[in-house]
Amino acid sequence: MRKVLFATTALVALGGVSAATADISVSAGNEMQYKSWSDSTASTTANNNSVTNKTSYKISASTVTDNGLTLSSYTSQDGTTNGSWNDMGFSIAGDFGTLGFAGSEAGDKFATATDVTPDESNTTSTGNVATTLGSFLPADENVAAADVSYLSPDINGFQFSLGMDQGGTSDATIYGAQYSMTSGDASITVKYAASSGSKTSSAATDVEATSLGLVVGYGDMTVTVADNTKKRGSGTGSNGSVYDYSAQSVGVTYAASDVLTLSAYTGSTEDGKDAAHEITDTGIGLAYTITPGLSLSITHNDWDVKDGTTTANEDGSITTVALDLSF
Repeated sequence: MRKVLFATTALVALGGVSAATADISVSAGNEMQYKSWSDSTASTTANNNSVTNKTSYKISASTVTDNGLTLSSYTSQDGTTNGSWNDMGFSIAGDFGTLGFAGSEAGDKFATATDVTPDESNTTSTGNVATTLGSFLPADENVAAADVSYLSPDINGFQFSLGMDQGGTSDATIYGAQYSMTSGDASITVKYAASSGSKTSSAATDVEATSLGLVVGYGDMTVTVADNTKKRGSGTGSNGSVYDYSAQSVGVTYAASDVLTLSAYTGSTEDGKDAAHEITDTGIGLAYTITPGLSLSITHNDWDVKDGTTTANEDGSITTVALDLSF
């Protein structure tokens, strides 16, 4: 009843939208996250544990037009930027496929990451290793998001996407595709995505990224394998460094029961521009549903960074415990 009252009130305030045809919903979540870590870099400014709390809200709206088009929109705040409403998107879908804008884009939909644990963390803080690790963890993908995208309908298991990102100093073209099939009791999906950036200013960077993935599901287990790359050619100022990252990783999830899911992943990153550069990261985790709307998760990460261009090599481990509420 409260949702219906909120939706009707919002529609009257906005005007121009019929309460009989629009569906507006509100969802919310809260999280308490505790982290405890140990690494090879001594710190005199902070201890080795922290507690953070956040609240997130999302308002979604959708309607179906007389000619069968589905119009969808959302806005949300994730609690990480002073609680501001910092995300939005909208889409137009029909038999022709889906046009996506802003946060509803699908240009990078078929990129593959393997960090399947509830949380992925590290505490690197020295030299440019912190920047390097933060920009390309082994289990991540780095295909650029689009401003506007087109997603095709599913055609006998095949689907593709196209997108573009028009920035102030650089532009990017994003594309990808996947094919899904079943073989006996197994489901198999092969995915590929890529983005190619072209700089429109001498101060910009020229970045290319690819993501190739294989996802195999069998019963309660899912295995994801990925090969991700990210390459930067040249730039000026803080963007002057060049790299040629290549990362291979694998992630596994297992639904042990209706309320318990186990997960693990491992991967490594190398740099074709720096033979001494290597990042390894391994994570294990579990997610337990205490009751619908309340869950507990635990993730443990071990990582190691070596970089031939600096003396700032690091290794360490971190454990993250999170309590999540959803409404």
